[in-house]
Amino acid sequence: MLIKEGISISRVPCKLSNVCVVDVKGEEEFRLTGVYAPDSKSWSWDDLSDFLSKKYIIYGDFNVDIMQDRKIAEILLQWADEQFLAQALPNSPTSLRSDSVIDYTFVRVLNLDIQVFNGNTISDHFPILSVIPFKLVQQKLEKNTHWKVCCFKKIAKKELNLFFSSQLDNLLRLRNAPSSSSISFWYRSKRFLKPSSSSLHALIDSSGQIVKESDHMCNVAADYYEDFFKASYIVRPHPYTDSPPIEYANNNEFILEVTLDELINTVLAKKKKKSLDAHGISNYMFNFLDLNYWSLLLKLYNHSFQKSVLPSAWKDTRMILLAKKDSICPPSLTRPISLPDSFQKIGEKLFLTRFRDLLFRRDLLPDNQSSFRERFRLQTRLLLFLEDVYSLLSNSAPVCTIFVDFHAAFDQLWFLGCIGKLRNLGIPPSFLNWIKAWLNNRRCFIETNGSKSRWFSIEKDGPQGSVLTPTLFITYNCDMGCSLSGCISHFFADDLAGIMAGQLGIKYSSQCLDLEKRVKVFLGQLEYYSCLTDQPINFNKTEAMFTVRAIGNPNSKPRNDQKQIESNIIISSSSSSSEFQNSHSLSSFSDDQTACDLVSDTSPSFLTVSSSLHENSGTKRVPNDISASCSDSPVQPK
Repeated sequence: MLIKEGISISRVPCKLSNVCVVDVKGEEEFRLTGVYAPDSKSWSWDDLSDFLSKKYIIYGDFNVDIMQDRKIAEILLQWADEQFLAQALPNSPTSLRSDSVIDYTFVRVLNLDIQVFNGNTISDHFPILSVIPFKLVQQKLEKNTHWKVCCFKKIAKKELNLFFSSQLDNLLRLRNAPSSSSISFWYRSKRFLKPSSSSLHALIDSSGQIVKESDHMCNVAADYYEDFFKASYIVRPHPYTDSPPIEYANNNEFILEVTLDELINTVLAKKKKKSLDAHGISNYMFNFLDLNYWSLLLKLYNHSFQKSVLPSAWKDTRMILLAKKDSICPPSLTRPISLPDSFQKIGEKLFLTRFRDLLFRRDLLPDNQSSFRERFRLQTRLLLFLEDVYSLLSNSAPVCTIFVDFHAAFDQLWFLGCIGKLRNLGIPPSFLNWIKAWLNNRRCFIETNGSKSRWFSIEKDGPQGSVLTPTLFITYNCDMGCSLSGCISHFFADDLAGIMAGQLGIKYSSQCLDLEKRVKVFLGQLEYYSCLTDQPINFNKTEAMFTVRAIGNPNSKPRNDQKQIESNIIISSSSSSSEFQNSHSLSSFSDDQTACDLVSDTSPSFLTVSSSLHENSGTKRVPNDISASCSDSPVQPK
């Protein structure tokens, strides 16, 4: 055996005749064996088992043609299978005296290319050539130390640490001192300090009792979420599920196959978190799984995309609960976090890449939808939202902005309606079938402090721990902006902001009446869309903001024919213009179209009124009236 100079090897002692074993050392070590196995050999194949290693290659003249010598070949192949060795055969005969292939190799873990050298030879066998993936350990060059540079770097680093330490001491001293500096610090900081507790210490059951035992907490939570995740009753026929199918040109489009390089890159890009799924597997374990084993899962992922089937074990979900506010609360005030199967998350990421490409080609997602998308930042959407409000205020028109929050948006995903709507949007059947297989027949259990609840089925819900759920949700609601006509809509992830303004060119009181009509139309359209998509509205977090350029301090207690509306109005005296009218009206958002005059006689200013939506007992989703309340910071025009 000849080894190139510069490659580090060590010979392994071997007493078997015509057998040579060496260990080749590089960035990864493997064992190389050369064998000549005539019919008269004094050893058996099992004698070579003692020399096998994790990464192993054995070359040789085996005097066995695997394709022709059946009985002898079976003994050799049986030994190779027991030792997890894969055969690598050349593409042409290796013997000059016959058409037999008796020179080849067996490998373990490594990938190997092999071929016959058809040049001149003095032997009765053709030589075989192969390429072994191997990286040498780079020789480290001696360091050339510049002592002056190192000395200056140490001095600069020391001075910088002293500067940071002194600055921190000064800030801590000023923060805790009873001075104007500390007051300014806490005044600016308190708006960002919100009491929060994500850990759950106990649950309050339906009878009002506090449950602290882990087993009992799991059962209480399982009872609530089993009923919560039951499918909603939908009146049929429904336009999403029962409308006639539309023939699109891409109906025969298939999901692209996954390549091995793409799969490995996806695995390497996953964050190696240690949170366990329902089967006790985490992404962190992928660090210890050899990349060569992913070639076996490659066939499984491609088969899943082609046949729209998923292993039933991949649909098992482990669910943990986080407290939204208080650490002791009923199950309705907890946030369920689903931990899908670790291997299923790889498949979801591969499917998401293809699904996003399809959405981009069909141009389904609107431009006013931010978050959950690449190149659509939430900060940009906020700037565009403020620009629209400023533009409407500059025309001296009253502006009403309604901030809509959907109740448990992801957890309310209607499976059948989602599939039907995607079909109407032109999503090919191959994608629809896989999404349907991914959504249906799922089950989960709740775990709290090491205790597990019973298994229960999930008939509606997009898993919050999945990378596919956000994109599927915004695709399901991609037509919301078109359904809410008469307003400027902005979508922030799963939240909505609708901006409406009164008609231009008329007096202020008429503008307020016109704005009230527009708001009522908006609420009616929102109610219809909420019922159509089975997305209930969270009235506790849905608010309305009324913004107008006004003069002075108006009457803060407007009246209508039914009742007096209590409201606190904030005036920001930042305008010096005197071209405004002296009378203003604030319309209440009720069923009756009545307005209230707000009269003032002081200097011009900006007026902002925020209104909170509260659920009305007479309607299910959209309230009939909105009570006015105060806003912390008025919105000022440019």
